[in-house]
Amino acid sequence: MNVFHCQERRGQEPCSCDDRRPGGRGQDCGREHDCGCHHHNCSPPPPPPACCMPCPGPMGPMGPTGPTGPTGPAGSASMTGATGPMGPQGPRGPMGPTGPQGVQGIQGVPGPLGPTGPEGVQGIQGVPGPAGPTGATGPTGAAGPAGATGAAGATGTADTITVGTTTVGATAAVIDTTGSPNHVLDFVLPAAVSVVPFASGGTVSLTTGAAGEAGQPCLLGFGSFVQLPSPLTAALAPGAEVSAYAFPLPSAATLTGVAASFRSGFPMSLSGTVLTVSALVFAAQPGDSSFTPLPQTAVSLSPAATGEVPAGQTFSAVSGPISVSLPAGTRLLLVFYASASGSDPAQIISGQASASIAVS
Repeated sequence: MNVFHCQERRGQEPCSCDDRRPGGRGQDCGREHDCGCHHHNCSPPPPPPACCMPCPGPMGPMGPTGPTGPTGPAGSASMTGATGPMGPQGPRGPMGPTGPQGVQGIQGVPGPLGPTGPEGVQGIQGVPGPAGPTGATGPTGAAGPAGATGAAGATGTADTITVGTTTVGATAAVIDTTGSPNHVLDFVLPAAVSVVPFASGGTVSLTTGAAGEAGQPCLLGFGSFVQLPSPLTAALAPGAEVSAYAFPLPSAATLTGVAASFRSGFPMSLSGTVLTVSALVFAAQPGDSSFTPLPQTAVSLSPAATGEVPAGQTFSAVSGPISVSLPAGTRLLLVFYASASGSDPAQIISGQASASIAVS
């Protein structure tokens, strides 16, 4: 049975089903009115009026594809198609040749000369190094041949000699008044030499710095000593320790020699290291507040300590003849210090120290 779309609903009463014909599911013809029955018990509809057309039957199977039609006319050239996607980036081209060098710019005007900086502070004078070893004595020359003995002279008359007034250290005249003219012989009577002794009276400890330089020194007195808390410098400030161990000269004098000795108090092992103990006289001229070294008085005690050093090892030194003139009122200090070199230069050596200076 066909289902029709009509102007108004057919049937005697509403139906609750979705079927549009008894015993089957209806079809929609696409019209504005549905004339199908919605209930299985509805009576068949009357014949359709002339306004309705029967609904088409079910779609048949698809036929074979027809031949391709002829190509249509080309579109207008003025119409631009849509822009296609951007293609991948092409490889980098070779580098072009270097362009010519540009013209050099003009030189700028020199800036003004800056002010001269302040002069730096003058560094302190370094501690004098130890005296070098005395060179070897040359060979004695061959003795010359003895001259012939001369004839004995006639016995002369006795000479009369007059000695003028003498002063120690001053020129004196010896006059031979026999004959004419008088013979005068000038000479200087040697001055008496005074020895000033020093001794530590206890065990002192001398240190060296990290690079082997002189560390904490020791000031010797007359049976006592004081250890300075800071490393040795080229000028010793007049602190309490320095003032307590300095002694003044009562008159002008000349230093003519220095002798020093050190006895180790403990055994030491100095493998690959050489340690040297030295003594030096510092002086403060009248009116000066600080003490500076007298380089001529420096002595390095020998032998140098190295290897296995037993307790009781003695090191000593005596200076050669020196002549250091000092005015009255000069204050003197005797200083002991140590220095080292080698694989382990930072060292400490302890023992008893003594020394003496010759003053004329």
